[in-house]
Amino acid sequence: MENSKIRKIILVEHEGLRGNLTTIEALLDRVAEGDQPALQNAHQQLTNMLQTFLRHIEHEEAILQPVLEKIDAWGPQRKAAMDEEHALQRALVLRLTEINPMNDPAGWARDVRIFAKDLLLDMADEEKTCLSPNVLRDDVVVVDGSSE
Repeated sequence: MENSKIRKIILVEHEGLRGNLTTIEALLDRVAEGDQPALQNAHQQLTNMLQTFLRHIEHEEAILQPVLEKIDAWGPQRKAAMDEEHALQRALVLRLTEINPMNDPAGWARDVRIFAKDLLLDMADEEKTCLSPNVLRDDVVVVDGSSE
């Protein structure tokens, strides 16, 4: 698959995740005010988004990571950073799924907001450092003197 196609696929997935987070964020304002239907809706929306996010991580590891690892001299560092970030994100997803939002709706809303903010920052950073057309190029790149 061409690198530009990989970039486009991942960017479309990022936009979908951003849209999901926006929907959840709007509900969290009402959750913090004690709105039970909003809490149930937000919890369901978050559950769906987290499943989508985990599939996204797997997708990145399947189609993006192998390319990034070999694209230039910084590839191994990019792969290591992605591995570390994904491990952390999986742990955060697990933690969020184990929290019962009914026990402390305001605390749950706060934790979800923190997760969402971090995820948005991570996607922006990834788009700048890994998905940039200057990094993820379709032309042949020479690494250690040989061309692929």
